[in-house]
Amino acid sequence: MTMTLKRKGATKSAVKPLWHGVILVAGGAVGAGMFALPLASAGAWFSWATLGLVMVCLLTYLAATLLIAVNVKYPSGSSFDTLIRSTLGEIWARVNNLSIAFVMFILMYAYITAGAGILGASLASVFGGDFGLPRWVLSILFTGVMALFIWVGTSSVSRVSTLLMVAMCVAFSAANSGLVVSADVSILFDRQTGGAVYLWSALPVFVTAFACAGLVPSLSSHYDNQRVRINLSVLFGLLLALLVYVVWLASTLGNIPRTGFIEVSGNGGGLAGLVTMLQSRTDSSLIGLALTWFSHFAVITSFLSIGLGLAHFLVDRFKFKPTPVGRAQSVGLAFAPPLLASLVAPYGFVSAIAYAGVFVAFSFFIVPALMYRKLISSDRALLSARWIVVLSFGLLIVALKLASVFGYLPNYS
Repeated sequence: MTMTLKRKGATKSAVKPLWHGVILVAGGAVGAGMFALPLASAGAWFSWATLGLVMVCLLTYLAATLLIAVNVKYPSGSSFDTLIRSTLGEIWARVNNLSIAFVMFILMYAYITAGAGILGASLASVFGGDFGLPRWVLSILFTGVMALFIWVGTSSVSRVSTLLMVAMCVAFSAANSGLVVSADVSILFDRQTGGAVYLWSALPVFVTAFACAGLVPSLSSHYDNQRVRINLSVLFGLLLALLVYVVWLASTLGNIPRTGFIEVSGNGGGLAGLVTMLQSRTDSSLIGLALTWFSHFAVITSFLSIGLGLAHFLVDRFKFKPTPVGRAQSVGLAFAPPLLASLVAPYGFVSAIAYAGVFVAFSFFIVPALMYRKLISSDRALLSARWIVVLSFGLLIVALKLASVFGYLPNYS
C-alpha cells in the first residue's frame, strides 16, 4: 500500500520539469552578493579563489543532501522550523529562527550600503561629477523607495522582481561578454600573484554566495518529496551558480590589477567602487553602461527578495494584522535596524556578507548535520561520514570568521 502511494505521488510530480528547481536554486544563490566575491578573492587571486568556490559549492551540496534526507521523511512542504522542532527540539528551533533572522538583517544592511553607493554614483553621472548628497540621505532614499514596494504587497514585488531578473540577465551577459574578452589570462594564472593563505578569510563570503538550503522545503513541496529530483535540482542549480561566479571572477580579476583592489577597499570596499574601477578598465561605453545597470538590478532584486522574506517572517513572529497599518509595522521593523546600521557604518558591504556567512554556516551546515545525525540510527550515523564532514566545515567557517575578526588571519587590503 505504501509503495503504491509513493508511485502515485511520483507520477503526479514527474510532469514538473527539473529546470524549475534548477532555476529556483541558481536564482536563490546568485544575487548582489556576487559583487563581494572579487573583493574577497583579491588576496588569494583567481586560481585559489576558484578552487575555494568549487570546494564550497560541493560542500554546500553535501549539506543540502543531509537536509533533503531529513525533509523527505516528513509530509511534503514541511517547513524548516517543523523539521528542527521535531528532531532537535524547541530551543534549537528558536536559536535557528534567530540565526535566519540575523542573516536577513545583515544582508539587508549590506544591500542598503551598496544601494546608497550606486544611487550616489547614478545621480552624479546624471547631474554631473560635482553633484552629491550625503551618504545618510542616499541610504534613507534608497531604503524608503524599496520599503514602499514591499509595503504595497507581494504581488508588486513579484512583478518588479520578474522584470528586474530578466533585465539583470541581459545586462550581465552584455557586460561580461566584453570583460571576459578583455581579461588578461596571463595575470589570472600568474603563480606569483595571490596566495592560499588569503583563501581562509574569503571562505565565509563564499559560503554566503551559495546559500540556498532554505529552498529545500519549497523543492520538497514542488516535487512531492521525490528525493532524486530534489537532489538534482540542488546539484545543477549550484553548478550553474558556480559557473556564473567563475566567469564573474575571470571578468573582474582579469581586468583589475591586484593592487587595484587595495584602492577599492581603501574607498570603503563598496559595490560602487568596484563598478567604477571596472568601468575605467574598458574602452566600451556599452560595457560600462551594462555593468552599471547590472549592479543596479542585482542589488534591487536581492534587496526586494530579502526584504519581503524578512517582512513575512516578522508578520508570522509578531502576528501583525494583514492591513495597511500591520504591513507598515512589519516593514518598519524589517527596515529600521539595517538602515540605522548603514547610517552608523556606511561602508560595510563585504564585511556584512562575511558575517552573514557565519549564520549561514550555523543554519545550513551545522543544524542539518545534527538533524541528520539525530534522525538516523547510531550505527548508520557512524558509517556515514557526510554529517561529520558537513558539521566540521560549518564549525570551520565560524572559527575562520572569529579568527579574522580578532586579527589572526591575514587580510589583503
